Amino acid sequence: MGERLPRVRTELNVADGFAGALSASRLDRFERVMALEAPSSAVTRRVPGRFTTRVELSPAASGAPALVVYLKRYRGRLRAGAARHEWRRLYQLRAAGIPCPEPVAFGESRGLFGRRQSFLMTAEIPGATQADWWIEERPGRRRELVAAVADLAHRFHRAGFHHRDFYLCHFFVREAAKTEAAGAGLDLFLIDLQRCGRLEGRRWLVKDLAQLHFSMGLAGFSAEDWREFLDRYGGVDPALAQAILAKSLRIARHVPRYG
Repeated sequence: MGERLPRVRTELNVADGFAGALSASRLDRFERVMALEAPSSAVTRRVPGRFTTRVELSPAASGAPALVVYLKRYRGRLRAGAARHEWRRLYQLRAAGIPCPEPVAFGESRGLFGRRQSFLMTAEIPGATQADWWIEERPGRRRELVAAVADLAHRFHRAGFHHRDFYLCHFFVREAAKTEAAGAGLDLFLIDLQRCGRLEGRRWLVKDLAQLHFSMGLAGFSAEDWREFLDRYGGVDPALAQAILAKSLRIARHVPRYG
């Protein structure tokens, strides 16, 4: 007999409280999650090696509300490790008090010749939308959004992390409940953390803030709005501010990789 080929190794992790919904939806096995077919209307992102879908899970019990999740599926050696990385980062960020999506499940398979595929499932943030879309319909709340983004960016970086895709579209906004003492405030969340890393050195800080500066300009924010952001963010000396602007100009000259 010939030498036995190595078996495919599969891992599946489910966060507390979600096993029932996954089982009711028949998504309690790695193979079923990766094979899930979804209508084209549910596809939110498709790039080489990654496929993101909005999925409504079946209720875990009769009368329970349905759970909406976002499912990222990866295939290929270079991208498949992103699901495991983001799964870990979500727990680290939430432990550090940084608002981000709730992790639901993670799975990974390693097979012959280094073939690798994986998925990450996170809960939808109810009532939230990406900040660049939100501000289009509420131009009068620019200063409020600038302050909220600056506060979250400051906390995120002070916690020792960098994002690497720190564009305004990766800040999700939800209007908080009104109180007698104040009007409706804003709750912000950071999403798409598959490239998030530890903040070591000025390079990553410059890149994050340059990406944010560039995307705020695309969303109609002014130079004065950016100065207000820097004042609220704090800790940006003239040399750092100049480096951010220079990097933002270089970003503007880039051709988007995936449109």
